[in-house]
Amino acid sequence: MTLTIILVVYKSDKNKLRDILKKIDNKYNIIIVDNSYNYNFENFKLSKKTRIIRSHNNGNGGGINTALKQCKTKNAMYTDLDVKFNKNLIQRLINFSRKIKKFSVLVPNDGNFKRNNKIIKYYIGKASVMFFNLKNLRKINFFDENFFLDYEEIDLLFRCKKRNFPAYLIPSLEIRHERTTATRNTKKIKNLRSWHYMWSMFYFYKKNYNFFTAINKTFKFLIKDFLMLMFFIISFNFKKSSIRFYRLYGLISSILGLKSFLREEN
Repeated sequence: MTLTIILVVYKSDKNKLRDILKKIDNKYNIIIVDNSYNYNFENFKLSKKTRIIRSHNNGNGGGINTALKQCKTKNAMYTDLDVKFNKNLIQRLINFSRKIKKFSVLVPNDGNFKRNNKIIKYYIGKASVMFFNLKNLRKINFFDENFFLDYEEIDLLFRCKKRNFPAYLIPSLEIRHERTTATRNTKKIKNLRSWHYMWSMFYFYKKNYNFFTAINKTFKFLIKDFLMLMFFIISFNFKKSSIRFYRLYGLISSILGLKSFLREEN
């Protein structure tokens, strides 16, 4: 099977990228989208089938879209860089795609599900590795690039279900997701992630349900984060108060209908 492997880098840990590349057979096409625009690929052993696309940072989903739109193959697979998996995972996903056939996305088990042979149809949840049927993915217009960080894959899987394009979780295919270890985990990055997590949560519910459902789903976080912010300020714990502030800042920005504007350089 012809297959394209998609990787998105943004000032990423080079050892993480090398580890992933070692798991990919040279027979597969690889597209690396460099969201940092000037990532240094010197000393990387890249196959002749590897293409690098330089891009200004438009988020993870936007980076994946950039690659998907360039794919010439029937199927594509995306993986986060902070994922550990056996080398045979790709071939096993291909085998499942041949058995299932009518699917939009195949998702392996990142450890949150009991390992068994019972495949979950119409899965909606976190996904750090995704195997795509591009024909169906084009029909839902790929990822929503309004999401910069978080919820972009949940939104994609939700829209697949609405269009009756099954997305399958395969519990027997296990991976290990070492969350957020592929990029620098500085205080600024943590604050950025906190902001986007809350912005994206509200936007997801508002977009796919309605404004009042989004309020209902996020109101408890609004109250809790406000109370915790006050507590940490009073106790002079400015490290934890910073995270709570950015969570509130992201949620309120989304409630007000502001775009996902916060970036690292801001």
